[in-house]
Amino acid sequence: MMSTDAAMPAPKGWRDSLRPYLEPAPLAALFLGISSGFPFAMIGATLTTRLAQDGIEKSSVTAFALTFLAYNLKWAWAPAIDRFRIPVLGRIGQRRSWLILVGALVFVAVSVLGNLDPKASLAVVALAAIAVGLAGATYDIVIDAYRIELLAPEQLGTGSGMSQYGWRIGAALAGALALVVAERAGWGVAYMVCAALVLPAIITGLVMGEPERKIERHWPAFLSRAHYALFIGSFPVAFLIARQIDQWLGVDILTLMVLVGYLFPLFDLSARRARDIGWSGHINWIIALPALALVAVLAADWGTIAAYVGSTLLWVVLAVGALVIGALVALPTKSRAGQAADKGAVGPLAEFFSREGAILILFFLLLHKIGDTLANLTFRLLFEDLGYTNDEIAFYDVGLGFWALLAGVFVGGIIYARLGMKKSVLLSLVLMAISNFSFAGLAAVGHSNWGMAGAIGFENFASGIGGVCVVAYLSALADLRFTATHFALFSAAASILGRFLTGTSAGQLIEQFGYVDFYLLTTALAVPGILIFWWMMRSGLVDRSIGTAGEVEIPEASPQAVSPETAGSR
Repeated sequence: MMSTDAAMPAPKGWRDSLRPYLEPAPLAALFLGISSGFPFAMIGATLTTRLAQDGIEKSSVTAFALTFLAYNLKWAWAPAIDRFRIPVLGRIGQRRSWLILVGALVFVAVSVLGNLDPKASLAVVALAAIAVGLAGATYDIVIDAYRIELLAPEQLGTGSGMSQYGWRIGAALAGALALVVAERAGWGVAYMVCAALVLPAIITGLVMGEPERKIERHWPAFLSRAHYALFIGSFPVAFLIARQIDQWLGVDILTLMVLVGYLFPLFDLSARRARDIGWSGHINWIIALPALALVAVLAADWGTIAAYVGSTLLWVVLAVGALVIGALVALPTKSRAGQAADKGAVGPLAEFFSREGAILILFFLLLHKIGDTLANLTFRLLFEDLGYTNDEIAFYDVGLGFWALLAGVFVGGIIYARLGMKKSVLLSLVLMAISNFSFAGLAAVGHSNWGMAGAIGFENFASGIGGVCVVAYLSALADLRFTATHFALFSAAASILGRFLTGTSAGQLIEQFGYVDFYLLTTALAVPGILIFWWMMRSGLVDRSIGTAGEVEIPEASPQAVSPETAGSR
């Protein structure tokens, strides 16, 4: 029986608190987290420092936060990770084969980014940063799915904590290595050294084997004409909006992210639509070249692409693509057999939105990290303007912050086990809001080593607690049929607004209001998420929102079940 109602005893002592962290699956989550965290650092704090030191203006530096939107768009191609097996390599297992393939792509992308010169061409650096974001986000999809399926439900709390340990170890190690090596051998060597951090996840997958905790996936194949037309019609609207924002910011980042976000699902949806009108699902081989040509034209310009392939050929290729897409939109469904076969099947989005209160849960996910994300992505700008050296940043932000986060993750695991999911998540949200306030204090004081130590220490301690508790809740929300897609959706929703606001307005807000008022604003932006989760607790919606990944199987004869309020497994 799958239940969520009985209590589990909390750990009695420190040894009991430590024991769950030493089990094989949570230890595996530690090494998976190391490889998950470092690509983010390469286009986050490290790239911010590099651009700032090269004299790039603040609005352009903060605009690079838009490259993080790859992590927020990863749900668009996460279904491919859930559904498709890699030829030949897939024989070692779906999750492990994806770990190896995507790990190799991350290594290449990070190495390329490190060997580009921002002063020579900021646009090329932006494109390379997007490539790192795409590869890193895809690595996250695979790693998160592997971790959730490897962990038993009662290990989600400790597993999430170990994953957060690993994530911060990877990010901190990459950040420290990059600064130290760059000071002595240049940024190119520094990035290539950090690229080797793809290996912990790959080695972990080879050692631990393919996870067994899965549910047979039955995905719907039928796609209505109206839904396909809506997808195609929304593209020009999204692209034009993105282009306007990019022109306002003076960058070419958001338009590229829209192109990427639409390109991946285009092939899946077109193949499904083709089958429904009686065509072959291999229609993707026909639309692949036109789709790539359109992306090239929109990312660059018509003249540049036409100079390489010829204007006439380019027109022919785009016309073929338009005719095929138009036919997929216009032609009626030939047979309802596919729709009948889908009876009882449900997709990842449909499954989530069929749950009670799904809209409010999504609203919480969108809002709860706005202030925290907005603040975190601007710390390095504050440190640069306050006159901290690379060594000071490495010591306090990377070194001291790392140990403070380790302490926070450990304390978070204990709090999660003793208070349960709901109270620990609420406490985490409050602490993360307060941590933003500490940076307003640092900005007011100015260059102070004690002030930086206090702000960085508290922020990382609070983030460690939040990483355990909030990530465990996100993991528990997932349905095992769609592990990769669901966690990608939930984790993407948790930071998309903060990253978008950082990329579009953080630089201007800092220049207009100053750092003190900016960090006070980020503190205020954290309050709505706290209030929404408090209401979800009071109404019982948190308990009813859990997916199969968070359900604990207990014997039928057991008089009790496991409650997310009292159990460390939730």
